Amino acid sequence: MKNERVISIEDSNPNFSFTIDGLYFFQGFQVIEAYKNEECYYAFYYKNQFLLGKKTTKIKRNSTLAKILTQGVYIPSPHPLLDSFTSKHPLQQFPTLNITWKKINKTYPKAEAAYILTAFDCYIKKEKLLSIVKDICLQFRRDGDFLNAYRILRLVVEKYPTNEWARSLISHLDYHKYSLHYQSNPVTLLNYDPLYAENQLYSNKESAQSFHLLQKKLRSESREQECLALYFDRLTKETHHFSELFHEFLELLSTTYSEQESFSILQSLYKETTSTENKAMVHIQFLSILWTSKQYKEIFTVLAQHQEPLSKAQIDLFLKVLHHLGPSYSIPFELINTRNLVHAVKEQLEQLMLILIPRLFVKNNITYVYKWLKPLLHLPLDSFQTIKIMYQIQEEPDQQFYMGQLYYQLDQLPQAVECFLWDIEMNPSSSKPIKWLIKVYRELGMLEESKSYQHLYKLVQKSS
Repeated sequence: MKNERVISIEDSNPNFSFTIDGLYFFQGFQVIEAYKNEECYYAFYYKNQFLLGKKTTKIKRNSTLAKILTQGVYIPSPHPLLDSFTSKHPLQQFPTLNITWKKINKTYPKAEAAYILTAFDCYIKKEKLLSIVKDICLQFRRDGDFLNAYRILRLVVEKYPTNEWARSLISHLDYHKYSLHYQSNPVTLLNYDPLYAENQLYSNKESAQSFHLLQKKLRSESREQECLALYFDRLTKETHHFSELFHEFLELLSTTYSEQESFSILQSLYKETTSTENKAMVHIQFLSILWTSKQYKEIFTVLAQHQEPLSKAQIDLFLKVLHHLGPSYSIPFELINTRNLVHAVKEQLEQLMLILIPRLFVKNNITYVYKWLKPLLHLPLDSFQTIKIMYQIQEEPDQQFYMGQLYYQLDQLPQAVECFLWDIEMNPSSSKPIKWLIKVYRELGMLEESKSYQHLYKLVQKSS
């Protein structure tokens, strides 16, 4: 079961909470889809300003809401971008539609207010909505403002293509000179009619030019969260220009969110990115955030539990982390997916094994070490050949002298001592294990034991 994001209405008494399903961005609108007791609610924002919340039992097929839900950029719950949006733009008590319209009519220019009103065409009868919009258009005409009158007519024709009143009036000669401007290139249109241009850019956002022009407009209006949502959506689908887009995304991310928030967003992007190459790029980036903040244990955990084999760069980072954590860090070997190290080059493997093999033997026997290393044992490393031989002969009494030598090669001196002592029990007249014990005890700093076996060695030599 996924983690549910619950949101409450500010200043609501009693507290009124919803479970959020997702967030949509489309043509200036942000819409939260939420549920309470299996009833569906939609909360409408316009350019990050809360407008209206409505319980919704039915969505009209060609309504603006239907278009938002089918063509908008969707951020599912749970998601750090959604969390950020709801924390910065909390829900407020749901006003009536009449109160909302009065506020819109007072706050926004008339042409933009008419556009916003069409977002509620699931909740207003079409005839009433068109009557309000028509009155605005006619008022513009009476005031001699033919440009805004034309904008209203375009709005109606695009929203309701079969409307005869708008279709007949828009072709009037009074509006011909304005219609020519709407055939301009997107850059010119942005200056002439920003609202209409944004809608067109949204509809054509798959085009690189439209996408970047849309980003520029949104940033000019401080709509960075919407910018990031658009980047996020594109990056999860884009394969050809991922690197360029990802660089732009990171630049925007760094100026909008904290390191911890950026890390969460990059983790979500990593999970939703399909290309292995692109995933590696995202992975390295969110690890760099952890590195900057010296969160070495967190980096270790991320790399250890990585779902795919680590790249050469990731293995280099893994080595750096192990060095920073130092010998006092108790490595949780059970967390490490050993198969992830198969792409390490020989030099990297040698460095890794110099760190890992001694630490493996601290609390584990040769059987555990062998099984932990098994995914790597086909690789050409001397220490791996040693481990394989040790695993095969570990229970053979006549091979304990050899086992002791192999433990010594791996710098596992206490285990080497045990093997040489076992061999002395099996072969009390042999001086070879005694000679090794003298050497090993000396290296362990156990000088008294070393002297004792020197004495024993002389006795064995005399009796032979």
